[in-house]
Parts: sequence; C-alpha cells; structure tokens
Amino acid sequence: MKHRFLTTTLFLFFIAFANAQTIKGQVIDEKGSSIIYATVALHNAKDSSIIKGESTDENGFFKLKADKEDKYFVKATMLGYSDRSSDVFEIAANDLDLGKIILANNSELIEGVEIVDKLPLMEQMADKLIVNVEGNVTNTSGSLLDVMKKVPGMLVINDRLSMVGSGSPTILLNGKSTQYMDVQSLLRDMPGDNIKKVEIIHQPGAEYEAAGSGPIINIILKKNSLFGTNGSITAGVGKGKLWDYTTGLNLSHYEGNFNISGGLGYTRNAWWEQLYITRRVGGIGNQIDGVYDQVSEDAARPITYRGNLRADWDMTDKHRLGFETKYYNNTNNYVATNFTDVDITDVMFDDYQLNTNNFKERGWTYNSINPYYIFEIDTSGQKLELDVSRARYQVESMSTLVTTNNLDPLESQQRYIQPGDTKIFAASVDYTKPISQGLEFKVGAKYSMADLDNNLRSEFLFDDQWVNNVDQSNHYLFNEEIYAGYGKVSWKKGVWSGTAGLRYEKSESVGESLTLDSILTRPIEKLFPSFSLSRDITDGLKASVAYSYRIDRPRYSTLNPFVFYLDPFTYEQGNQSLRPELTHSAKFTLSLEGQPFFNVEYKRSTDAIVEVTEQDQNSQEARKTDINFDEQNQLSITMLFPLDFIPGLSGYGGTVVTRNEFNSFYSDAQFDRSKWNTTAFLQAEFKLPWEINAEIGGWYTSSNQEGIFNSEWLFGTSFGMSKKFLDKKLKVSLGVEDFARRFWHANVDYQQDMDLISNWQTPVVNARVSYKFGNQHLKSKKKGKTSASEEIRRATQN
Repeated sequence: MKHRFLTTTLFLFFIAFANAQTIKGQVIDEKGSSIIYATVALHNAKDSSIIKGESTDENGFFKLKADKEDKYFVKATMLGYSDRSSDVFEIAANDLDLGKIILANNSELIEGVEIVDKLPLMEQMADKLIVNVEGNVTNTSGSLLDVMKKVPGMLVINDRLSMVGSGSPTILLNGKSTQYMDVQSLLRDMPGDNIKKVEIIHQPGAEYEAAGSGPIINIILKKNSLFGTNGSITAGVGKGKLWDYTTGLNLSHYEGNFNISGGLGYTRNAWWEQLYITRRVGGIGNQIDGVYDQVSEDAARPITYRGNLRADWDMTDKHRLGFETKYYNNTNNYVATNFTDVDITDVMFDDYQLNTNNFKERGWTYNSINPYYIFEIDTSGQKLELDVSRARYQVESMSTLVTTNNLDPLESQQRYIQPGDTKIFAASVDYTKPISQGLEFKVGAKYSMADLDNNLRSEFLFDDQWVNNVDQSNHYLFNEEIYAGYGKVSWKKGVWSGTAGLRYEKSESVGESLTLDSILTRPIEKLFPSFSLSRDITDGLKASVAYSYRIDRPRYSTLNPFVFYLDPFTYEQGNQSLRPELTHSAKFTLSLEGQPFFNVEYKRSTDAIVEVTEQDQNSQEARKTDINFDEQNQLSITMLFPLDFIPGLSGYGGTVVTRNEFNSFYSDAQFDRSKWNTTAFLQAEFKLPWEINAEIGGWYTSSNQEGIFNSEWLFGTSFGMSKKFLDKKLKVSLGVEDFARRFWHANVDYQQDMDLISNWQTPVVNARVSYKFGNQHLKSKKKGKTSASEEIRRATQN
C-alpha cells in the first residue's frame, strides 16, 4: 500500500509542465548600468490588473511567464527611479524579448521615505501565536535556547523546556519533527541568528500530526536570500562548574535558479546535575524501618559533530525540487557518582554506607535525508507539495556500576550493554486550493513507519567473569505504522474568520520481546477534529476561540521494559503497557492590535502519561517509571502586557494562573490531588551607550502539583549584552544565566515518604562571537515576496 501511495502521488505531481510563454528583458539606468532587484510586474492590458511579478537578477535581467495568449504590458519600478511601462504586446506561441527598459533617476522619491522593516514581536492569530524573532530579539549568547527564553510563558529550567500551564511542548523545525534528534544539543548549538520566527500552536490544525498533549513549538528558520556566496562563522565558550565550547561554519551560494547551503559544527557541551533524595522506608504504623539518604552527581562534557546540507532548484517558475540532509555524531563518556547513607532504625542491624561509581560510555549517530517537491500550480496560491523523509538513529551504550560497602571490603559490579537501532520513514502529500478571496481549502495524506531494535545485555561479575543476568537482559523489537489523512478549510468574511479541520489517523504498533517470547499489539483508529473562530470586535480588538483533539503516544524508549540501575537502590524501568494519552483542548484569546493580552485555556486528558516513583517496602528499592493516570484537568488564565510604553524599553511581561488536577485509581487507592499555581515572567530589552543592546529577564513560579510530586516555588534570571562591529558583520555577545535562582525542591507523600532536591550548574557565563562574510545583498527568490507581493495577491484572488 505504501508503494501505491507514493506512485500515485508522483504521478499526480509530474503529469505535465505548463506550456507557458516567457517574457524577458533587462532593466538599466540612464547610464546603461544594470539595476538589480528592481520589481517587474506583468499587467493585463484590458484592466491593468497584475498577473505576476519578479525581481531582476544581479545583471538586471528578468523572466516572466504568461499562462495564456492575451495582451499584456510590463511595468518596472525601483526606489529612487521613475516607474516605466512597456508598450502593450500580445503573447502568441513564441517567447518575447522586450530588450532594455530604461529607468530615469529620481532622487526626490527617496526624500522623506522611512524604511520600516521591523515586524511586531508578537502576532496573535486565531489558531497560533507568532513570535517574530528576526529583528526583535537581541539573542545575547546567540543560541536557539536563548531565543526560546523569549517566548511568552516558556520556562527553560536546566536546559529543558516547559510551557506554563500547558506542559512539555513538541518541537518542530520548519514543520518537521525533532523526535529522534538530541533536542537539548539542538537548542544549545543552533545560532539564534538563523531563526526567523517561532510559532506557538496550542490548538494545532488538521494539517499537523495529532501527536502530543502540550503546545507545538514550530521554529521557522531563515531561508538564504543573499545573492552569490556568503556565510558565517561562530565561536562560543561558556563557564559554569564546567567549561563548554562551540564553533560552527555556515556557507550559502545562490545563483540563478539554484540555491545551496550547508554547515559544519563542533560542540563540547557541559552539564552538571546533583540530586538529593531522602527516603523514609516504613513498616507498621508510624514505625520507621530506615532512612536512605542518597546523593547523586552527574558531570558530563559530551562531544557533538554536526553537518547539514540543503539545496533548492527552481526547475521552472512553477516547479521546485530540493533536498535536505543532516548528520550528528555524539560521544559522551563520564563517571556518575552516588553516595547512599542507610540509617537502620532497628538496633539489631548496623547502619552502613554505599559508594557507587557508574562508568558510562555512550555514543549515538543520527542521519537523515529529506527530498521534497513543490508544484505552484498558479499565482493564486494553488499548489501541491510532496515530502519524503528517511532517518536513522543508532546508539551504543555501556554502563558499569562498581559499588563498595563500608561493612564489606568486596566490590559489587554489574554492567549494562545496549546497542539500539531506530529506522524511520515518512512520506506526505499536501494540496492547497484557494477557492475565492477569503476561502481556502487544504487536504493531505501521510504515511510513517518506525522500526526499533534494542538488545539489552545485563551482566554481573562472578569469579572475574561477566555472567548474563537472565532476569534483566531483554532483546526488544518495536514496529509502528501510521496512516493519516486530513482536510481543512480556512475562511474570512467581513469581521469573521476561522478554520475547520478533520484528521484521520490509523496506527498499529507491535512490541515483541524475543527474550520473553511475548508480543503486545496495539491498534488505534481515531478522528481528530479542530476548529478556530475569530471576530473583530472593534477596530483593534479581536476575540478568538480554538479547539483541538490530540493523542500523545508514548515515547519508544518508555515502552521498552528494560531495567537500568543507577545505584543499588535506585533504577529506571520502561512500561510496555503504557497507553496513549488523549486530550481535548479549548482556548479563548483576546488580542489588541494583533498583540495577545488575555487568554483562558482548558485541557482534559484521559490516560494521562505521568512520571512516578514507586518504592518496594521489602527490598527498599525505588524505581522511576511512566504510568497512565485516569484523568488530568488543567485550567490556565494568562495576562500579557507590552513594555513599549516605557521610554527606552521593549519586551513584555505576564502572569499565568493555572489549576492542575489529577484523578486516578493508582497503587490500590484513589489519588485525587489539585493545586493552583502562579507564574510571573518579565523580558526587557534596552540600549546602553556605545550602541550596546542589552536584555534582562526573570521568572517565578509558585508551588505546583506535578503528578505525585509536590513541587515548591522556584525562580530564574538572565542578563546579556551584544554589540556589532565592522559594518555590523561582527557580533560579540556576553550573557549570564541564573545569576539569581532557586533550585527544584519537591516531596512525595502518597504511599511514600520522600524528599527531592535537584541542583544544576549556575550561574553560567556565555560568550559568543559571530562573523558574516561574502555578499550581503538580497535577492528575491521566486517563492519569496517581491515589493509588489501584496498587490499581486489581491489582484489574483477572485
């Protein structure tokens, strides 16, 4: 069926190329010099309506396509010159060369013209919030992670993302999944200057996969629009408890109809984390059998090499072919330490201490290739898109635990060896058809397949020989196929606008343990509706409502039933019986002049996936795993305000009030907990002397209910500066993260008695230098917008 799907799609896309006639010419000034990037528009001679437009190339030449025989004229415009129109001509069967179009200089046209190219920081749409990063964010240390800190309501805690009141987001890069990538390395390594905008989609439409329960964060990268050869080189260094380094080179070449870009990078990341756990293991009544004080410390400096290549070829005005490929290679060898102090209540037993060194050797590679094809059927926006992607993620991991006991001179040793291989294939087709002005229809289909092979070998040392631990070793295979199709309509009429969509997904997953000779099959077939509705209440005030229904399938790693011991009393374990989480989400938003200032969101999830700790009263062991809670409800109210009314400041502030509620029959009892949480945040940008850009930010969140964990209040801060030199080609940035902060504190009091404190390296000082070289002149691509784009759009819509 997969091959039939692809064959049919390719047939539809490549059936024919339009037999359009070409109109060409050259735009020059009165001295005979070429005028580059002038706008040339093709008009219908009958009513002067604009048919299409293009920009001249580096030599002043242009090419336009006429789809049918008719009478036309061409008009050339450029700032600083008087407009010039050609004589009326008629297109028949042959191409037409208009020769040279001479524009007269008119310097008066420039006087009094103010160039405004800065978009507002935030734009509220009916179904998403757009944060326009380009030209708005200082990007103090210059990474994608720093950009994410500017997204309203986004908390970055120990390099991990969380959206206040909405949970963990799903990260997309140019609309593509990052599920199998090292997202933390991606966030830290990608230069912030590469980012055009960030879309926060709380109620995703039918065109998006129904996966996830939190918002979708779609990071839109800049496309190369600089003519000729250009590039940038970046180097950075950071210091917390450990040093980290990064460097990268990006190159682009754009000439004619061909655009190619690529990059290479090296990163020596660093993280340090310390976890304190105090567990009180009890017996009967209030009697305490013992207290287990555990301190774990991880200090790692992984090395990552990365490379990417992207190429676009405009075969004709209507047909574009391209591909993108990525490669990552990561090695991470370090020693994690654990100290456990056991205080036994019963005087018949001695207290004792354990020291465990966990020698970890881990490496992974990720490679992908993504060919795509775009057929722009006409100038109204009708188009077909085909996208195919193959990816592979391979892991080699070995952990060796060496434990000593102060009461026993002998060492206890065990190790885990886990090679893993994940193969991914996906293919999608999307068709967009504007029906009339204010009405657009979109349909699409997608097929995806994931195939995993993980073979865990657990061994213990006996008589200087490694012996297989048959109770823990497991060879596990997992395969999942998903078939999806959708339809979506977008409309606008007067003060009303909206979208409505329906997505169908059918999936079948098969988990097989070769070791245990067991198979678990889970078929899922569902419809996922979504809609949004907006109304302009006054000239600048708009109200919107949106709804979506989504499914959060368990991560492949959580379905793997393997057991990993971190120390003799603590381990992690997957859950093969974990079910997908289903979420209904609705949101009401008020925006003023396109800026959001108030919203209310409600989410109701069944089979909510939550992380828990469970304690064995007999063995005194504790494990971390994921389980399903029957129900989770979230209500959040958000208020945002801009800082632009304060002279010399820009940015925003806000407050989010959230109620988080969990209801489930769990561990032979009813778990019913809820709590209100308040989060406040502020992000301000300002100018210092000597043209230094600066920004300062901070956030605070009160205590919260996170599943069975009762977390306490915490806060974080950041400050940074940046300055450009050498005609703005050289940028130097300096920033400090968490110069004031409070770490994560929590406790568990449901059928356990446990306190937890998590620390990470703070403060962290970052410095980054980037330099742009090569041609910095813009060139508009066929797919990009010319200065007449809006007129062309209005003229070609019915």
